[in-house]
Amino acid sequence: MRVFLFCAISSGLAVALVFDAPVFSFIAWGALVPFLWVTGIAPLRKGIFAALLFGLAYYGAALFWIAHVTVAGLIALLLYLSCYSILFFLLARNFINKPLAIISVPACWVVVEFLKESIWTGFGWANLGYSQYRNSYLIQIADIFGVKFISFLILMVNVSVYEALCKRSLTRNKIIFACLLLALVFAYSFYRLPKVHLTGSFNIALIQPNIPEVYKWDQELKFKAVEKLEKLGAKTEASALLIYPEAAWPYVIDESNFEQLRSFVANSKRNALIGAVARLNDKFYNTALLFDSKGALLGGYRKIKLVPFGEYVPMRRYLSFISAINAVGDMSPGSKAKVFSQADKRFSVLICFEDVSPSFVRDVRGENDFLVNITNDDWFGGEPEASQHFSIMVFRAIENRISIVRAANTGISGWVSPKGEMVTLKIGNSRVYSEGLLNCVVPQAREKSIYTKIGDIFPVLCGFMLFFNLFVIK
Repeated sequence: MRVFLFCAISSGLAVALVFDAPVFSFIAWGALVPFLWVTGIAPLRKGIFAALLFGLAYYGAALFWIAHVTVAGLIALLLYLSCYSILFFLLARNFINKPLAIISVPACWVVVEFLKESIWTGFGWANLGYSQYRNSYLIQIADIFGVKFISFLILMVNVSVYEALCKRSLTRNKIIFACLLLALVFAYSFYRLPKVHLTGSFNIALIQPNIPEVYKWDQELKFKAVEKLEKLGAKTEASALLIYPEAAWPYVIDESNFEQLRSFVANSKRNALIGAVARLNDKFYNTALLFDSKGALLGGYRKIKLVPFGEYVPMRRYLSFISAINAVGDMSPGSKAKVFSQADKRFSVLICFEDVSPSFVRDVRGENDFLVNITNDDWFGGEPEASQHFSIMVFRAIENRISIVRAANTGISGWVSPKGEMVTLKIGNSRVYSEGLLNCVVPQAREKSIYTKIGDIFPVLCGFMLFFNLFVIK
């Protein structure tokens, strides 16, 4: 029993390491072998307990930064996410000792990841494929099958190593299959990258003000926050679209004080997109507002996918004793995405963690020329959360072959091209908790990827694959 637990915990910690320190991303290709060994030989009860510990170690070490906001929430989330590790164990143990384990076990992982990011509000953070975001010549296949195909490849290699070391059953045909599939993925990347057709570019100025949350609670400090926004905005190119982060405006706006925000933008003499909390009919909305250079409001977007317990408390009727973490209380969701126009360019806004959902970003992509993500990751203490969040945006850009720009209050601010190329704001040696701006010319691509057209078909194929393997192949 102790060996099972040790293997499960060490495997979970090894997987988490690739998210906490991306330089060790190569570890993902063998980190799951100890847990696969447990899955293959452990009795049901011991295996379930080992899977629970694997999940707690995996997600606990990868998501520990949530404790900066709520320790109780982190514990609850870890217990919830560990249920998916148990689900993987229960599924995979039916296939891991069968001839087609090199395909069926990775398919189990993909199905579980898909369920994890789809059930209830969804939570796709720390999905295994994100660990490879810096490997451009591996991940271009995401424009067909999405990030979960990268998870499939990682599991395929782990299963191959498991069969070679633990079962001594890795055959020549399996080696040929795995190598051929990986070769095809790399070949596709070399073929596809030059084919991504860029149709133009646009000028963007990203503001990273590094405003502490305490500035939004003190009346005098709010003036300092506005002064900081003014100072940074004045240094940007006048022709660029000026983008401020999520909730950058330190006041809750309503009819009584909207003129103050309008005057602020008019004084900047720039077209500007700024995040703010808005109050309307006694409801609060996390919004992004677009103004022209004269301060006229051109449109607004209200965040649709709210963060449970951060922006609202689900099942409020039964959980009235719990308060939302943000300063204003429960927020209300918007109803639909908004398409903005800047010169002859079209774009939509994703606020905060909305970019974590592949299906949501795919729907928002539409006919846009680029996407904007505004966020405030100050709550979570900087790294490794900031890099984890940025890695997710890399895949959204490749999946939909569209440039995505991000303005983050404390970092990481920057942009990702349709090819997955990354440019980030760096002050000295730091990308987080630093004040600055990034003037950039961002490439534009209007072609729609296969993934944008068909969505997450790959997890469905994996589900059929498992059904066929379980009930048809004897």
